[in-house]
Amino acid sequence: METPSAHAYARALQSWGQWLRHWCLTRDPRALRTAFTCKEIAAEKLAIWQAELALRRSVWAARAERAAREEFSLHKLLRQIRRDERVLRATQFDLAFEEMLSEISHPAGDEAAELRVLVSE
Repeated sequence: METPSAHAYARALQSWGQWLRHWCLTRDPRALRTAFTCKEIAAEKLAIWQAELALRRSVWAARAERAAREEFSLHKLLRQIRRDERVLRATQFDLAFEEMLSEISHPAGDEAAELRVLVSE
């Protein structure tokens, strides 16, 4: 038994994963913004699907949920998304670390002191 909300959630997950993968390959900031937007949309679609399932609390609702998860391979999509998000977090950590190192090696106060020395000479 397929529900439109389960199908919408699966499509939202696919879009989220595709944009996240695109960002991993290209490091395009627009792809990252789009991935975050798709993540929010997927969360909304999941909430809608879960609300529909809660309305029909029965054995059939649980079976419908299992069938949809298997049909759309949601576990595989989520696993790939988690991997890509780990890459994203690691990359953000690396960028923040590089920025911190550049600030330590070239503090703003030293540049002003160097400029004063050059002007006085």
